[in-house]
Amino acid sequence: MQPIHLGLIPDGNRRWARAHGLEPWQGHVRGAEVMEECLKWCLEEGIQEVSVYALSAENLIKRPEEELRKIFQILAEYLDKLSRDEFVHKHEVRIRVLGRTYKLPDYVLDAVHRAVKATKKHTNHFLNILVAYGGQDELLRCVQMASRSRVGRITKKLLEKFLWVSRPVDLIIRTGGDHRLSNFLPYQSAYAEIIFVDKYWPDFTREDFNRCLAEYRQRQRRMGA
Repeated sequence: MQPIHLGLIPDGNRRWARAHGLEPWQGHVRGAEVMEECLKWCLEEGIQEVSVYALSAENLIKRPEEELRKIFQILAEYLDKLSRDEFVHKHEVRIRVLGRTYKLPDYVLDAVHRAVKATKKHTNHFLNILVAYGGQDELLRCVQMASRSRVGRITKKLLEKFLWVSRPVDLIIRTGGDHRLSNFLPYQSAYAEIIFVDKYWPDFTREDFNRCLAEYRQRQRRMGA
């Protein structure tokens, strides 16, 4: 059994860079390369949806401006590359960039729009890139929008209507050695299996990915039962 929806928390880019005597942004470049490979692994394994925690809302506040500029440049280049990628179009991957995207620079938003437009007709697979995202922020937005609707009572079904990501997460893989979710899709991950990998994301390999999937298949999902 494969996960239908995979969540990725690719942590450790900066620490990997420091360990190799590099600038932090060089870790993000390597991290983007690994993410590109990982997306191909997901498609080869038939995983229908992937949600990537690319940049949290807290990162926008706490990261140095110079590092953020580099991250934005890498993100724009990555999106443009994905929008032209033959593998993406062959497997009909629809790209969605979700979060408080209005906080991004205009040139990044332009790249977002190009990637979304280039893949908007694809329906076989979905790649959700979470940028300027926070799970609590998403839930607050859902409650606010539900309360504005002309419905007397807020129900679970109504709340879920306003989620940025609608499908529940089956498996979360987090690299970097930390054992927490860090505000990643809390509603959608209520019954997700979680695997923590004690490697920095730039060192994550196909063998690591395969081991995570093998461990997932061995687990018995009780879904709260």
